[in-house]
Amino acid sequence: MAEVRSSLQPAAGDIQPDAANKRAPAYFASEADREVPRLTHHKYLEKLNLAINTELHFLCCEICQVAILPGQAKTHVKTQHSQTEFDDAKFAQAMTEEGIPPDLPSISGARSQVEGLAVHDAFACAHCDKVFTSLKNMRNHHSEVHKGTAKPREWRACKAQRFRNGGPGTHQMFWEVENPVEPEACVKETLIRAMMKDMESVLQVIEVPQDKRTVSPWLLTTRWHEHLAGNKPEDLMDLVAIPKRNDELMPLLKEHVEAYFERALTLLSTTDELILQRLNSPDPMKEGISNTPLHRHQRDDTMQKYILAIVALLAMLMRSNPRAPFHFSMTRELQEMTKTLKTSLEDGRDEETVSSHIHALLISIWTTSWKQTDQNPISDPTELCLALLTMQRDGSFKEPKDVTGIIAKDEYCMRASFLKEINDRVSKGIARDEDAACDALEPWFTEKKHSTFSRLRTLQHRASAIAYDTMSLPRIWWTDPKDFRTMLYKGNHIDLDGVCKMFAATEERLVDLWENKVLKGLEIRTDYEFITDDLSIRDVGYSFLTDPRNKAFSRRDRLLEAFFKNEKISEEFSVIRNGELVWNQGALRGWLRDYAELHSLLLLRCEMISGAPGRGTELTAMTYRNTRTRTNRNLVILGKHVTMLCTYSKMTAVTGKDRLIPHSLDAVTSDILIQDLTLARPFAEFVVHTCFSEDSAMKDRYRNQLFVNFKKSFNSEDLSAVMTRYSLPHLSYKLTLNSWRHIQTAWKRKFKCSTDDLLEDDAEENVEALQAGHSRSMENRVYGLSMQALAGAPEDVLPMFLNASTAWQTKCKTVPGGQLLPYYRARSADFADAQRTPGSNKRAPAYSAAQSSPDEIAQKVVEQLTPALTSAIRAAVQEAVAGIYDRSGRRLADPTASESQTSERAPTPAPSDKALIPDLTAPSGPQTSGRPLIRDLTPASATSATKSSSGEFDPMVAEAEALRAMRRVLGDESAVWRSEEQRQAMRVVLEGKRDAVVILRTGGGKSMLAIIPSLLEKNEATVLVLPLNSLLMDFQRRLTSMGVPFQTYDRNVNEGALNSKDNLILVTADKARSQGWREALAILNEKKPIKRTVFDECHVPLIANDYREALEDVYEIRSIAMQIICLSGTLPPSCISDLISAFGLVEDTQVIRQCTNRGELIYILEK
Repeated sequence: MAEVRSSLQPAAGDIQPDAANKRAPAYFASEADREVPRLTHHKYLEKLNLAINTELHFLCCEICQVAILPGQAKTHVKTQHSQTEFDDAKFAQAMTEEGIPPDLPSISGARSQVEGLAVHDAFACAHCDKVFTSLKNMRNHHSEVHKGTAKPREWRACKAQRFRNGGPGTHQMFWEVENPVEPEACVKETLIRAMMKDMESVLQVIEVPQDKRTVSPWLLTTRWHEHLAGNKPEDLMDLVAIPKRNDELMPLLKEHVEAYFERALTLLSTTDELILQRLNSPDPMKEGISNTPLHRHQRDDTMQKYILAIVALLAMLMRSNPRAPFHFSMTRELQEMTKTLKTSLEDGRDEETVSSHIHALLISIWTTSWKQTDQNPISDPTELCLALLTMQRDGSFKEPKDVTGIIAKDEYCMRASFLKEINDRVSKGIARDEDAACDALEPWFTEKKHSTFSRLRTLQHRASAIAYDTMSLPRIWWTDPKDFRTMLYKGNHIDLDGVCKMFAATEERLVDLWENKVLKGLEIRTDYEFITDDLSIRDVGYSFLTDPRNKAFSRRDRLLEAFFKNEKISEEFSVIRNGELVWNQGALRGWLRDYAELHSLLLLRCEMISGAPGRGTELTAMTYRNTRTRTNRNLVILGKHVTMLCTYSKMTAVTGKDRLIPHSLDAVTSDILIQDLTLARPFAEFVVHTCFSEDSAMKDRYRNQLFVNFKKSFNSEDLSAVMTRYSLPHLSYKLTLNSWRHIQTAWKRKFKCSTDDLLEDDAEENVEALQAGHSRSMENRVYGLSMQALAGAPEDVLPMFLNASTAWQTKCKTVPGGQLLPYYRARSADFADAQRTPGSNKRAPAYSAAQSSPDEIAQKVVEQLTPALTSAIRAAVQEAVAGIYDRSGRRLADPTASESQTSERAPTPAPSDKALIPDLTAPSGPQTSGRPLIRDLTPASATSATKSSSGEFDPMVAEAEALRAMRRVLGDESAVWRSEEQRQAMRVVLEGKRDAVVILRTGGGKSMLAIIPSLLEKNEATVLVLPLNSLLMDFQRRLTSMGVPFQTYDRNVNEGALNSKDNLILVTADKARSQGWREALAILNEKKPIKRTVFDECHVPLIANDYREALEDVYEIRSIAMQIICLSGTLPPSCISDLISAFGLVEDTQVIRQCTNRGELIYILEK
């Protein structure tokens, strides 16, 4: 905006020599105090900054203050306001509604000021009504038009207007303005203050058939290649191609299928939850009723992908032609229903009618028991469609891992259709209620029945088993096996130095965007030294940004105010018209696009530099404050770490539980993200409120989401595109989300795993794998190492996650997080200086504390080490004085004997191949075995629920108390002993005087033999050893659901220390033989006696030589004197002696056996 001149009447003598070639400056008038015709605004035209002059009825641009011809409006908007989107249809409709003529009016002579046009300084001719804005033009006019008239010494200064610059002559001709309105100096400031007052509510915080050896296992299972042999692959694939919207045979099929399933899913809110749970229980006889009901997907667009398999199925049926090269037979009923649906589509019937025909056809298919015939080997249309969907152009079939997704989509759609059928049967009176309808239909949506659903589940199980048991070939080949800085990924050279350069380039662009595009060059920031965050607060709207203790974040309008105090920036974003602020929509939208680019780089750095890469779908849907629907925000402060808490939404959808995956952000990303949320995000909310006032979803995104992408959220494709753009110049390879996960995982394993870690079992989880959102076993399987089960990490290893992030950042030559540094002090150039600084930390600690003096540090070390060393020494002494044995069982020393007695004792004969068994019943005398003795751990003075008033063990009292405790655990006051053998076993366990082998059938109550003693013996501990990780996780789930206190040994948590509060200790067999476990058990034994060890599924070590070295020498689990209880449900009598020997049980070990025959199992031998 040009500055208003104080004097508009220059004297002729004041004109400078070069002034004749200059134009008078434009003047934009304000009309705050004068009655003038007002401009009117149309709902759509206002978005283009176009208004209508009601007096002369023409279109004008409020930003440029020129008249616009309707036919030239699009050109003007695209050339002058390129960030503004122009919709031809909406514009034409607006012109029709307002009746705007195609041409401009004609004006000659002086007149009052025309609203919407710029007012210019001009010079008036004294002899006619012509006005010009330059002296040169005025002189030329006088010489040509008024030749015989003397040239005046000066021309009268005036104000002038014109319609536009360019176009027909009359459009660019000036006319004189009578009584122009002078500007008011204080109008703008007053308007800005009023506007900011109004925006307080907007910015207020308001509380994602050949030789079988050449056939794959999957095709050997399905035999699809045999059934479809002899047909052209392209013909088969065309049968299941998704029809276009205007397909002549089946117009709008996809749209109608989508509408059908949307109708079905609306029934979720009105259907009883138990019915939805039953619908979501594929095998209730084996697994029971699922606690997770059938539910909608988290993303609205997910269902559009799920219905494609059903669209293909219906299209295949309608394309069936007996005269075609490939033809499949159909029942008469199916033919009639298909014909009815086809006719309704061709006739353009209404949506409800078409939906009813789709439903009838699908239910008919899915409630038919399809039988294979020679003419129709794949009789089930759904399976045939699946086979065709997995076929490829070269005649091959997709891998099993690529088939499971299609089957899962089919299953979900089937459940939705059965949901509608249940409701239809009730509403039509076919069934009396939902339960009755569900009972009638249940065989068709559960396993182990002759149904389409069961067949799909069978294929799903087989495909999953093959996929999980198939080792992936490596995508990575190291070209630098010493330092591991270069590799070949799918044959492409990838260099870590190139990756570091890429990160430096993203940092450079990020800072440039922040300083010059988002802040517009203003020097403004939010300073902070420490940030307070309370992770326990679940209030809607809360984040560390709104915590009142963080005074630096209290004002949210600082950038908004700074922009409008800066005249240049203010003029870019707004102008004053008719005493009101008019926002430049194009400029504001351009700022939002720059803001979106900033966020794309923040998102990229969060994905690539914050440790193990997260899943794109989780990163792009995170919130930075608690919301009404999710009170767990994804951006928190842990110590001095700005931390992203990614949630694995796929796991959430399957299990109904959030899985926490923490990532510490690097220093630059951390600070700019905080600066963004405190300064730029409030202004972005204001811009969205101004430019997109009716888009509530967009306003909600800017209010809550951590990353925003102009008018939408980011998705995985957006993130991959940004990754590609920045990786190509530095790596000569287009990185994407998928390729980066493989590449980064390979480096992570080499850089942060010791040799022992790389060779450890799948059961040993590590933080780096968990941070990537999967287990080490999953990582091993996917990346070509091994295949086992999934496990999660407990909360108290969060610092290890953060350290994993900062370790990777250090490798990438990026200043790590955990320091709360300003971004300008944490640039990549500062990393080398920090590395050269003596004593500098190359990895920021997860919890940083204030600096202490050397004496204070030494004192703290002494205080923390003394208790641990004392306990360790005591444990070692106790073990030493208890007697030392070699592996053969020969005693090396007797601490109770004198030195001479020891030397005179006759040598012990060599033992047999079997390990020696000690006599545990002898009250005294020398030990004769290398295994510790069982001792009575119950103190004489202790009160126990298993003892009589005299202090002796009372079997009747023990049984009664055990049964009472078991009823409490099971929540069933009528519970009784499952068998006489269970009752006997409980008595032996509680007495604690001998070892026992207990064989109870499946469901016989074996687990109670470990759980109940831990509840009755208040001051004694019970160890439960589980040979498999899957058993451990199952016990954790069951104990949690029953409310039984327990602890799990993990060497990565609290350095493997065991607490003395929880009596039941879970440990895997692998770890129960480790040195760390023995030390932890010995230390705990000093505080609380270890009464017994219960080994579940004890038959497993007998086959250990076949698959697991860790279960050899299992007798070593008795590292201190305690009772051993071995549990099994399948151990045959012939193996009892081998088991007793393997575990080193006492000679009088009691064996309690229940008949394990299972009457429900039938063995049929066929020739």
